[in-house]
Amino acid sequence: MDKVKEVLQFIGLKIMGAFQFIWKYLKIGFKKVRKWFKRYVRKLIRHTKAKDYSLLIYTIVAIIVFILFIVLLGKLFSHGKKKDKKTTTETTTEMTTEDPAVEAHNQLVAQANAIYQNNPDLLMLVNGAHPVTEGYNFEHYTLNCGEEIDARMHDDLVNMLEACNAAGNEYRIVSGYRDSAKQQQLFDDKVAEIMTQEGISQEEADAKAATTIQRPGYSEHETGLAIDLAGVDSVTLDESLASDPTVAWLDANCHMYGFIMRFPADKIDITGNVYEPWHFRYVGVEAATFLHDNNLTLEEFYQLIGM
Repeated sequence: MDKVKEVLQFIGLKIMGAFQFIWKYLKIGFKKVRKWFKRYVRKLIRHTKAKDYSLLIYTIVAIIVFILFIVLLGKLFSHGKKKDKKTTTETTTEMTTEDPAVEAHNQLVAQANAIYQNNPDLLMLVNGAHPVTEGYNFEHYTLNCGEEIDARMHDDLVNMLEACNAAGNEYRIVSGYRDSAKQQQLFDDKVAEIMTQEGISQEEADAKAATTIQRPGYSEHETGLAIDLAGVDSVTLDESLASDPTVAWLDANCHMYGFIMRFPADKIDITGNVYEPWHFRYVGVEAATFLHDNNLTLEEFYQLIGM
């Protein structure tokens, strides 16, 4: 440690000595320049008083040449910086253009934005963080089973269910549109069920219930664009429906009719909702096909378009 201190002190002394040496000769040089300048000014004054303007003209010319030299030097330096900047920009642009991954992503973003612009209403994002738009309304259509849906999805829903039957599957419609009062009732019932089964507080049960059923105002069922479907013999809505042939067929084919299976098992961290193989959301054929082909949830679609 002492040796390190000695070395540092030695280096410090050397640096100080060098600084003092430089400062000494700078002062000497400055004094010489100042003395020369004074002599030159006196000489210039004498020539001018004697009406000899040659030295004055030379001086002015020298000053102008010096200024022009400085300006030219500045422009050359500035031009070099601009050229470097332009070269860097061109290089970056070339790299971006030539990078297949970046190009593919840009095309995906452009396609997603175009799809959204075609029908933003059908692509409305509703989840635990995004409520149904205030004052939202739609044309209701009542199905034979008594459930209501948004009339815009009727034709595609019928076509999908007929194709499901033709493939040898039997379905049942569990739930369609719910108003906020019905959603509140379902949520309260779930909270009470959890409190009874697990013996936890209402606050804890409330938070847990929100992972399986949305609070009023935050459910897709309130938009009329969501529908719960299951096999005709299914009893309860739980993860076991994933192996139900009817639900499996719907999951594999629903995009062709404008639907997506809204809450997949491998995207729980993204949707914030538990796996619900029975919950299907209508977004239109174009959007559903895009989401299916690119393995995207509605949340990921919104990230893609920057919303």
